[in-house]
Amino acid sequence: MAVPAHTAPPLPTSPDLRQVPVVLLDLDGTIVESGPGILAALDHAFAVCGEQHPGDEVLQGFIGPPLSDSFRGVLGLSAARAERLRQAYNDHYLEHGVLSSAPYPGMRELIAALRAEGRTVAVATNKPESTAIRLLRNQGLADELDLIGGTDAAAGRRDKAAVIEDVLLRLGDRVRAGAVMVGDRLHDAEGAAAHGLPAVLVGWGYGGELERASGLPVAETVPELSALLRG
Repeated sequence: MAVPAHTAPPLPTSPDLRQVPVVLLDLDGTIVESGPGILAALDHAFAVCGEQHPGDEVLQGFIGPPLSDSFRGVLGLSAARAERLRQAYNDHYLEHGVLSSAPYPGMRELIAALRAEGRTVAVATNKPESTAIRLLRNQGLADELDLIGGTDAAAGRRDKAAVIEDVLLRLGDRVRAGAVMVGDRLHDAEGAAAHGLPAVLVGWGYGGELERASGLPVAETVPELSALLRG
């Protein structure tokens, strides 16, 4: 079961990841560079909703975690104001931002190499699942993945732990021998820890001091990530 953010469990130590058969990948900041499209949609949302812009540095930290949590937890907005912002963001992002995200150099090849070895590669993202599928189809990556999992408010999947739980259930027997989560933010690792999974953080995404102070393995480049996962 998913563990609430305020009771996040200790982060597991990573085993030899070259032997782990299932690799779960975050999307924003891990597979694709999505920051410009996300930030443009956030700028639009604050403008059209008449909310005070918190500044670019604050908004940079909103990339990855659920936006409603950031609007309410970081900015202190009411549920209604946060929902208006979220909807305005979605309208702009679905029209513009989702089409501007591009894979980081080497990630397409790493996914292909892992699957060629017989590994299962799936996405576990805080993006709405329908949006993640649309983005990856636009980049020609949807068919290169075993599964694309994301949030779905109607199904109760609102955070990374719930998304990972759903992905693991859908993958079934393939996860019996283990899985690892790869992401750029600490909530990726905490979501994995809620299910006893190890995690690797990547250095090219949107993480910061918290991620680097976590003690988790960090791959600064795609070749370093490949070395951790494949040897």
